[in-house]
Amino acid sequence: MNQVLYNLGERGIEWDLRPWLRERGVPVMAYSPFDQGRLLRKRPLAAFAKKHGMAPAQVAVAWLLAQDGVIAIPKTGSPQRLEENASAAARALSKEELQELDALFAPPAGPSPLAML
Repeated sequence: MNQVLYNLGERGIEWDLRPWLRERGVPVMAYSPFDQGRLLRKRPLAAFAKKHGMAPAQVAVAWLLAQDGVIAIPKTGSPQRLEENASAAARALSKEELQELDALFAPPAGPSPLAML
């Protein structure tokens, strides 16, 4: 398994690393799926979440779960947030919702350095 920074706001691995890992059957462990909370404060994510009856964290986790070969373990110290994060597994994003998120948080247009915290 390869552990890398990967979330809606940090998608650089999609250009070359994810395809390389996928070809070799290596899953991706997406660390910091909320970008240390910064992603959850982004207005486009909040608006998308509200429009679709979800919390921003649920959208972020559901998006990662929709990615083939990606595993995410969000960190929280709150039982309420734990339930919120876990409920994302029960809310699969539709193809249209995924396309909408791609428009809000575009995939990379070319190679980029590996993002790290």
